[in-house]
Amino acid sequence: MNRMLFSRPVYVSLLLILSFTLPAQTPQYNRNALTVMMLDAGDAAKPLTKLVDSLRIPDKFFEHQLSQKVLPLADGRRGIMMRDTTKKIFATASLERYLNEKKVANGMVAKWFSRRPDGTFGVELLSERGLYNATDNAALIAAASKRGSAGLMDLGMGLVDRTYLVVLDFPRLMSMAEMYERDSTPADQRIMNGFMGTMNAYVFKLDFNEMEATNFFENLWVSEDSPDKAQRVKAFDNYNFKLKSVSVFTEEIAATQLNPGQKFAPKQQRTPEQLMRSMLESGFSNVILRLEGAQDEFRVKAMVHDVKPIAIKIGRKEGLKFDQRYFVFENRQDRHGNVYKSRRGVIRAMSVSDNRNIASGETKPSYFYQVAGGIIDAAGMFAEQKNSSGFNLLFGFSDGGLGGGFARMEVMISPILYEVFGGGKLRRGMTAWKLWAEGALNYGAAEPQYVPDDYLFYRGGFGLSKEIFLLRNLFIEPSAGYLFEQAQPTGDAAYYYTSQHLAFDLRLGLNITYRMQLMPALQYCLPVSAAYYLTKDSEPSKVKFKDEFAERTGAGFGVGLRIMF
Repeated sequence: MNRMLFSRPVYVSLLLILSFTLPAQTPQYNRNALTVMMLDAGDAAKPLTKLVDSLRIPDKFFEHQLSQKVLPLADGRRGIMMRDTTKKIFATASLERYLNEKKVANGMVAKWFSRRPDGTFGVELLSERGLYNATDNAALIAAASKRGSAGLMDLGMGLVDRTYLVVLDFPRLMSMAEMYERDSTPADQRIMNGFMGTMNAYVFKLDFNEMEATNFFENLWVSEDSPDKAQRVKAFDNYNFKLKSVSVFTEEIAATQLNPGQKFAPKQQRTPEQLMRSMLESGFSNVILRLEGAQDEFRVKAMVHDVKPIAIKIGRKEGLKFDQRYFVFENRQDRHGNVYKSRRGVIRAMSVSDNRNIASGETKPSYFYQVAGGIIDAAGMFAEQKNSSGFNLLFGFSDGGLGGGFARMEVMISPILYEVFGGGKLRRGMTAWKLWAEGALNYGAAEPQYVPDDYLFYRGGFGLSKEIFLLRNLFIEPSAGYLFEQAQPTGDAAYYYTSQHLAFDLRLGLNITYRMQLMPALQYCLPVSAAYYLTKDSEPSKVKFKDEFAERTGAGFGVGLRIMF
């Protein structure tokens, strides 16, 4: 069938037009293909080029690696014009010319169409990826048609124009030893080993638009029975497919560890190669995150399949993670007839379907819970990936008990818990777990038995909390933690008190916006220990906290404002 199909250029062109227009009719995510290469300027960063094979392409992309992954710069960095001589960022036009000289785009097209050593093409990879990319809706439609799954293979043509190239370059890389030498760091302060540097990432898109695709099939396609086979092979080799610059990112990268003998140094030191690999992987992951934020085509989109609970047919194949944030949109029309998308709600994943197979029409959806917004329905609404950092800041004031102004930093750990303990029936209880650390300050008079005075109360602590949603825009958040406080007199006296407490609070969360909540709270702290210090170097005298600071015991009430990033 494939040979007959590609022997008819006009028919192929019509299929191409169909494949390019179909995906645009409804919001959906077609998997991008990703090629990653490194530039070798023959400098200090050369060891990193040996690690390119260790880079893991995220599951949400088709891995489109070429046999040549490292591109040498024959004249070093002088061979390509600099855009910024300080940061050593290449001009994208100059880099494009260099990539064209190396026929990188031709290699990307050749891989898509399974080019063989004799120059002939096939559709094996294209067909496979077209089927894998298919959604259940597309699978069901194809199954009901006369052509069956062959129709899905045709849709795979639209994937070629979603191929991206990421070129990594490392203009600055220094070991900690080199940095210490450069900065003339004293010997007793040279406590770390490892590497620090800068990584530039140049992102290009393969331009395989309708015109390029038509030209390819009409003039460059080579099959076994092509009468002008040799001429077509030569024409493809001489042709330059185009790459379009998309973005340029600069990442400061580092991988260090404390030297042996230093406090908190790892018992097993990582090797230089392991440190470099860690540095490379973290830098590359940051580039992918920045791409998802900057480029619409890198964000997953899918229709809402069902509600109660909210179900969407995406999963590990699209890189979905537990408790990952998505916005739900609805297409609307203004009075001028222009269509725009309106945000209707914010949701987070509470289960992740393993859909890493060919769509059969029966793929299990992933389930989501709503954290903000209005009513969500399955009548045309669609979800779009909107990454969050999982990092929150809470500012507030409490009165009674251990009162005072406070600031709390929260980091979501539920994705880690999910990966460690798995989902199953526990998945709903594993959402929205956070690890927090806080600091607080309060000024007040107190009358302990030793010295009544005015005191500054400094407090720090850490703990765990979890959000439990009652309504779309209303939740409660129980929390437990351990607090350390020091009472320091406001004068010049050297004495002070310390105390430790178990802390419990119950916060009510009211959405102001999807990323900001008003949070009143009930709090209770249970003293665990308290001590009095006459001087900084004196031995502590154990005391009863409630006898020393009776006014700072019991329950308290607080209110805070939380900002989510």
